[in-house]
Amino acid sequence: MSQTIEVILKDTLDAVSDAIELHKNGQPAPLSISFLNKTKLELEQMIKIMDPSVYKPAYPRFALDWPDDSELMDKLFSASYMYGKIKNKK
Repeated sequence: MSQTIEVILKDTLDAVSDAIELHKNGQPAPLSISFLNKTKLELEQMIKIMDPSVYKPAYPRFALDWPDDSELMDKLFSASYMYGKIKNKK
């Protein structure tokens, strides 16, 4: 299951990176560049650690209330949910 979650996280990281590139190119993109950069770092940490008991970022309230029904937001929330489901054997 962790491998599947890792694929989801990497796919989400790619989507965030694409949105950052849109901002850099002056094109319309979802969310702010600062939020995207922070989220990119969080996703990289999630992929590296793969243990929600050690590292679990939380999204600010404005992200939950974001009016845009973008695919990116759906990916972010889905990835966060799936990451939280990881059960590590100790």
